[in-house]
Amino acid sequence: MAKYEILFKQLRLAILRGEYAPNDRLPSENAIAIKHGVSRITSKRALNELAAADLVYRVRGGGTFVKPHKSTKQRQILLVLPFPETTAFGDYQSGIQSTLLGTTWQLRLMANERFLQLNLNELASQYAGIIYYPQNLATELPILMRLYAQKMPLVVLDKQPAALAAPSVTSDNVAGGKIACEHLQNRGHRRIAFLPETPFWQTFTGTVSDRFLGYFNHLKLASSEAALPLRWAQALQTCTTAVQLQAYIQAQGITAIIAENDVVALRALQRLQQLSFDNNATIALIGFDNLPAAARNNPALTTVVQDFAAIGAKAVEALLDQINNPKHIFNDQTVVGVKLMVRSSTNHH
Repeated sequence: MAKYEILFKQLRLAILRGEYAPNDRLPSENAIAIKHGVSRITSKRALNELAAADLVYRVRGGGTFVKPHKSTKQRQILLVLPFPETTAFGDYQSGIQSTLLGTTWQLRLMANERFLQLNLNELASQYAGIIYYPQNLATELPILMRLYAQKMPLVVLDKQPAALAAPSVTSDNVAGGKIACEHLQNRGHRRIAFLPETPFWQTFTGTVSDRFLGYFNHLKLASSEAALPLRWAQALQTCTTAVQLQAYIQAQGITAIIAENDVVALRALQRLQQLSFDNNATIALIGFDNLPAAARNNPALTTVVQDFAAIGAKAVEALLDQINNPKHIFNDQTVVGVKLMVRSSTNHH
């Protein structure tokens, strides 16, 4: 990222956080350059970017000033999550809280189940904006549509809200499937299957579908085997017992599995271990999410790690953008990178 872009993002966040009040004068180009250790050309370009983003205005001979933005009496931001009482399934809160640190903004948490019981018409009097993690996008999209129609500042977590003009922040699930498959191939595996709980093939949309297709895209298959990955996934999804799972894996000659998430991966490991299946010699397993249980398991689970703090930080920035500039349409779909945490569940072939 260029120096002016880094400086622009820092100044933009300071404005969004409320460190500068409407009509406050920003430091001069020279003062900004000295403070941040950059050239005056860099500081000038960063200020130009702020003007282009409609965050500041210029007065000839007078300097650069923060553009008046929407003032809101509500200083509460609502984060809606399936399991708000725990961070085991993703600590979005830390990224949000670190961005809001030192401001008058307050974060409130609520479960989807409770949120769906609220009177949506009263939300604007209680919250300045909402960051929403859909449990089921198909059933909850009408709720998001109502919030959008009411001009409630809204950011969607983990899923892209179809063509609704609302911003979203997601992990790069396609890349996650790819790096998991690549790791297994580097360990010598060729018959690599995907183990889902979600029947993603009904719509081929969403997180699990992206993970599957990321894995599929990176498989090295003969043309005669092109149908195998989906067939395996559909069959494995129906294996509800340890006996069924073991029998299918052995019959198909599968040596490695990428699971939909850590919960599914750990359940599969436990089932195979129940049958005294020699897992350490025959099957490698990768999950997604890096749950605490993944590291504690024996064998410890290799998993695709999402940067939940970065997702939370980007989500609240996108929300503050909307709160500060309600007349502008913000609908960027932000994708945050992932990485692989290698543990002992893939240390063999």
